[in-house]
Amino acid sequence: MNDQEIRGVWLGLSGYVLWGLSPIFWKALKDVEALDILSWRVICTFIFTIICNGFLKANRGRSKQNFSPSKNKFSLVAGLLIGFNWGMFVWAVEADHVVDASLGYFMNPLMNVFLGVVFLRETLRKAQWASVALAGTGVIWLTFALGSFPWISLTLATSFAFYGLIRKVAPAGPLNGLTIETTTLLIPAILLLLIRGNGPTNLTSSTGTTILILLSGVATGIPLLFFASSARRVPLSILGLLQYITPTLQFLLGVFAYNEDFDSKRLVGYVIVWSGLCIFAFDSFRLNENDQTLTD
Repeated sequence: MNDQEIRGVWLGLSGYVLWGLSPIFWKALKDVEALDILSWRVICTFIFTIICNGFLKANRGRSKQNFSPSKNKFSLVAGLLIGFNWGMFVWAVEADHVVDASLGYFMNPLMNVFLGVVFLRETLRKAQWASVALAGTGVIWLTFALGSFPWISLTLATSFAFYGLIRKVAPAGPLNGLTIETTTLLIPAILLLLIRGNGPTNLTSSTGTTILILLSGVATGIPLLFFASSARRVPLSILGLLQYITPTLQFLLGVFAYNEDFDSKRLVGYVIVWSGLCIFAFDSFRLNENDQTLTD
């Protein structure tokens, strides 16, 4: 592994760890309602991206980016999807469903595979079919064993998978794309704050709350930029394994830090899904290693 790859691993590790520990940040904003947090998150992330774009332009002499909606339709759709995902995740954290949220992100790679088959006409290997089948079995088990459909997990997995699908075909790069996405959500976020009328209260309830609100853009943007930088430096096999750090940390926080329910019935369902993930991760790692050997 060369220096660039080592740096990429550390960047990816940092990004995934920050995402995994993000429930701590959003839990600290428990006095602010989820809809208000979503609005502030969009506004502050938009400001963060504008600052980053200005910094890059000043230091690298980059030309002005084109944020024309007519040329960035994919990013506009991606903005709606990621906004929904952000809001859903914040609500899940505030409503003590961190464990359910973690299952959504455990399932995300398998949901990506499923969407690839449906929308991109990709062909699955036997191991991938087995992984998707096990994930489906786990969802069915959780539905019948717990008496309720795991809609939080599936909503998060589906919205983020569709976001990833759109970003795969969108022409904009990571920072440019995030700027367009937050620009798409900016006016709705401001209007939502104005209609709800909670903005002044959010910013004056306490100094700590105000600081956290203002840092929400940084908390959103930094992990994404770490991830984007890592993706350019490390093989997909390594990146694919690193991605499980995020839901693992979220799961551990939900069970051990926030004492959320995790009985034997739920454990069985999670083990079924995790088994599918193990097959998927091993198959992906083996395939990428073989491709790397053939390239060398």
